[in-house]
Amino acid sequence: WRQRGLTRSTERNARNALKALGHYEPKVETRFEKTEDCWKIISHVTLDEPVRVAEVKITINGPAEEDWAFRRIRNHEALVVGEPLRHDNYEKTKSDLVQLAADRGYLLSELTEHRLEVDVPERKAYIKLTLDSGPRYRFRSIHFEQDTLKQSLAERFITFEPDTYYNSRHLINYQQALSGSGYYTNIRVDTEVDHEAQMVDVLSSADPRPRHGYMAGIGYSTDVGPRLRLGYENRRANRHGHRYNTELETSEVRTEIAFNYEIPVGDPKRQRVNLGTSYLKEKTSTSESERYRAGIAYIKELPSGWVATPFLDFEREYFTVANNTARTNLVMPGFDFSRSRGNHPIYPTRGWRLNTRIRVADENLASTVSFVQLTGFAKVILPIFDKGRLLARVDVGTTLADEVTVLPSSVRFFAGGDHSVRGYGYERLGPKNNKGEVIGGRHKLTGGIEYDHRFAESWAWALFVDGGNAYDNLDSYDPVYGYGAGVRWRSPIGPIRLDIARPSDGREAFRIHISMGPDL
Repeated sequence: WRQRGLTRSTERNARNALKALGHYEPKVETRFEKTEDCWKIISHVTLDEPVRVAEVKITINGPAEEDWAFRRIRNHEALVVGEPLRHDNYEKTKSDLVQLAADRGYLLSELTEHRLEVDVPERKAYIKLTLDSGPRYRFRSIHFEQDTLKQSLAERFITFEPDTYYNSRHLINYQQALSGSGYYTNIRVDTEVDHEAQMVDVLSSADPRPRHGYMAGIGYSTDVGPRLRLGYENRRANRHGHRYNTELETSEVRTEIAFNYEIPVGDPKRQRVNLGTSYLKEKTSTSESERYRAGIAYIKELPSGWVATPFLDFEREYFTVANNTARTNLVMPGFDFSRSRGNHPIYPTRGWRLNTRIRVADENLASTVSFVQLTGFAKVILPIFDKGRLLARVDVGTTLADEVTVLPSSVRFFAGGDHSVRGYGYERLGPKNNKGEVIGGRHKLTGGIEYDHRFAESWAWALFVDGGNAYDNLDSYDPVYGYGAGVRWRSPIGPIRLDIARPSDGREAFRIHISMGPDL
């Protein structure tokens, strides 16, 4: 009797499951098999012609009838006339309709009719959904209870105004703005509904984030060797939202100490002024330099997501290139434009980054030399095959100047290294003088293409080709190439890469590159 019951329930479950896919009259034959080790229930299914959607009628009554947000559902993209009936698409359309009405502020909306009629002999399905939206509610008051910043500044994080139509997206953006500000923790955003007045009050509160933050890190790359980073941040220097941080990074190639003071202006979510100063000492195989910098930058995130940054820097640099030592003073106004998007902060399978910058110096404006320099960097990551990624990048730069030898080393272009042309040492590529010493160039064009394939949860192998060089004029552009293979480990602190690259000119049999950091 248990065997007969299991057989009947198996057939019933199979038929019900097939109905959900539009098959109302399948042929299901079930049998019971016994062996010494186990008992088996085997079902043989012969599918019938599926029921197809013959008509879809979605009616919206009330103010929501004119709401553009319901256009996609009214076009019933998931329920296509002529396609096989799928009950999950029907249920999804129902739930999307109800959820959208709630998200858009129709808080008294009701699905008054939801009918799925199936004519099995004719293999046709008729769907009818009717929503009575009721009135659309508005925001009445927005209260933010906090004691971290001046109230006038804190309320500038509110992303919508009273008396605007209710939209749950406003509440999500508001909470994200508070979370991303760096000032708050334990953020709470609640609502109270007044059905009589058709209004919604927003009640929010947040606790202050710890004022002081400390950072310490160690790392390694072939370009600079072992490195140590130490940092301190004061997240709230005062109730006006000012904050500052200082950071020290040191390695055998470069040592830098920097201080940055940030002032929120305008929309504090998107706008700020940065005052910064730094000292950098760098010694590579081709140059040595000491650079003192002070500058101011106005950083603004545009509604499109692009970040626009006009800036003004003063730099004094002492440098030596090919045994020629000099000092320069530069007053450089400039503009930076950038954006980055990715589907994962550590290991994106799809994303891109674009950055372009222009800076200018003029001898008539307190600079030692005159030049105009434009740089650009682009990188794209695309999924390919089942567990693979394609990574492509290009790095370009051009400088309008009389002679490269009058430019400080930080303005000249070099190539080679972990993030340039692998197979060559850090900044060991570029134009040379009569003695064969690399002196850098006024222009640069490098790039690379890489394929990596994940073979374990946190591991991937990679194949790559890099190419390019720095040059002084187009006729002297002599690209070199590096190609090889490597492995990637997605560590808890970010991707770590180990590459073995062979240079195209054969100056070395191969070169090992180790690098860390995000892909975008």
